[in-house]
Amino acid sequence: MSFEVDIIKFLQSGLSTGWLSFFQTITLFGSWLGILIAFIIIFRKKKLMAIVMILTFGFSILLNFVIKNLVCRPRPFETYDFIVNYGGEMGYSMPSGHSVCVAVLAVFLLAFLFQTNKSKTVKALGTIFIFLFTFLVVLSRMVLGVHYLTDVIIGLLEGTIISIVVLLIYNIYLSKLQKKLEKIKKIHEGDKNE
Repeated sequence: MSFEVDIIKFLQSGLSTGWLSFFQTITLFGSWLGILIAFIIIFRKKKLMAIVMILTFGFSILLNFVIKNLVCRPRPFETYDFIVNYGGEMGYSMPSGHSVCVAVLAVFLLAFLFQTNKSKTVKALGTIFIFLFTFLVVLSRMVLGVHYLTDVIIGLLEGTIISIVVLLIYNIYLSKLQKKLEKIKKIHEGDKNE
């Protein structure tokens, strides 16, 4: 695991005040603030999807809390005195809650982007932005000295898997609902023609 410590040590070496402020800001958007902004964006066009995203976020964070308390991994700054806690975090380290959050955010924003936009350019630019943002949030957790690389990878996997499963169920539900509505519409139109 020394390579994980070396990564954090490297990221924190020569960290300027400007870069520190940048990563502290990025990390804010990789938590509830990012979820709130995504909720507002998605809710304008897909209300049910926005609500499903919030429920997925809540479930993911609850599961993450349980896993953290089962694994009980200390944070990097607690184990190594040369690592600085720039994030002001407490509690256990694995998995990273911010990584779980940004994964949920990324998966739902990508789904929303591809379901609501026809432009290939918008889809491509949106995808690049979402992946870059996700990378920066994950990087910020190590720069701030609050997580190891494996913490953020496991957090990303947790949030991504949960979100994909939820979205698959959501899409199956919508498909079945749409078929039922079409059937009702045909019956209703048949009654009008008689």
